[in-house]
Amino acid sequence: MVIEDVPFSELIADVVDNRGRSCPTADHGIPLIATNCIRNDLLYPTYEKARYVSQDTYATWFRGHPRPGDILFVNKATPGRVCLAPDPVDFCIAQDMVAVRADEERIYPRYLLAVLRAPVVQKRIAQMHVGTLIPHFKKGDFDKLLIPLPHRKEQEFIGDFYFGVSAKIDLNRRMNDTLEAMVRALFKSWFVDFDPVCAKVEGRDPGLPKPLADLFPDSFESIELGEIPSGWDAGTLADCASLNPEAWSKQARPPEIDYIDLSNTKWGRIEEVMRYAAADAPNRAQRVLRPGDTIVGTVRPGNGSYAHIFDHGLTASTGFAVLRPRTTEHAEFVYLAATTAENIDVLAHLADGGAYPAVRPEAVAATPVVHPDDELLSRFSAITKALLAKLAHHERASRALAALRDVLLPALISGEIRVMDAGGRSTSGA
Repeated sequence: MVIEDVPFSELIADVVDNRGRSCPTADHGIPLIATNCIRNDLLYPTYEKARYVSQDTYATWFRGHPRPGDILFVNKATPGRVCLAPDPVDFCIAQDMVAVRADEERIYPRYLLAVLRAPVVQKRIAQMHVGTLIPHFKKGDFDKLLIPLPHRKEQEFIGDFYFGVSAKIDLNRRMNDTLEAMVRALFKSWFVDFDPVCAKVEGRDPGLPKPLADLFPDSFESIELGEIPSGWDAGTLADCASLNPEAWSKQARPPEIDYIDLSNTKWGRIEEVMRYAAADAPNRAQRVLRPGDTIVGTVRPGNGSYAHIFDHGLTASTGFAVLRPRTTEHAEFVYLAATTAENIDVLAHLADGGAYPAVRPEAVAATPVVHPDDELLSRFSAITKALLAKLAHHERASRALAALRDVLLPALISGEIRVMDAGGRSTSGA
């Protein structure tokens, strides 16, 4: 396969650049995404901590806006991270990133996304950083960044392969967002807002099958903290889960450690499991995990480092509080109670310690909850366990697909793995 190196600037038809100016923001309106929304493991941007602009600002302040299929390129802090602009584009971009539009006469757009994420190009970008405290990559240096450019057929194969796998991962992520929203909505309805109990008190139909509706009380009782369904108990997560029940000693560690760090979890997702030989594992790799456990980050808890554990043989950082349910029926209840947005917010406000604010694991175990009776808890577990199991299946599949994609991409770009046409011939003629 014949490959030439071509300056990045020669492969671009247009650049949308709004850098260097602070954009006026609003409380609501059109999302304004920042560099933290661009990640190389995602096909499209996230809306994490996005701000907003008014319609008037959107129409008059910006020099231009991305179009579907443009590539968003981060210039500052983490230069070289890229994502694809979706269709439709429902956001705008300001400083510290640009949107580049591929010149389709010179390069296949999906290949440009793939090659920008390839290790060879990411390394070249890293070698061109300027600035010590906050690295950045100048748009004026696009002509110095060399992009490996194989023949068009190879570009199309590599680009479509990369996009297809990434699109499947993105679909899994969106399905998981739906599943997570479903189980959280059910938890909130039953155990926070007490909707079925309120309906029965008011003489309304709870909207549940009668055997299930009969498990909910038809009255409230007053306690010090407010009103709870009659017959239920107020307490904490420590009543239904033990805290940090197991830890590896150096002598007892297995030969290999499958390790989860705080950075590997994000809002309920385990995005990476790192494997170490026991001798090379970080000292903080001590928390022994079992299926059904819930892990909640105690360092910068507002960052959403938490997850529900489904797999055997995992080890977590000591930066997590591990909650192990006292019965299998408590597993989903503990996870959902510990990680409501309100409870994560509380932990974030409790955290102290300067640059790395933290809470003690006991603060997680002290999260207040209302305990229903065992039969209702068992029914809740049966419903949510199946949904969360689907979510875990999608996560495992996505990690496997990402690993395959990231192993094959550099080999395809370098020509180590030949791209074949439908007749079994190398597209380069070799």
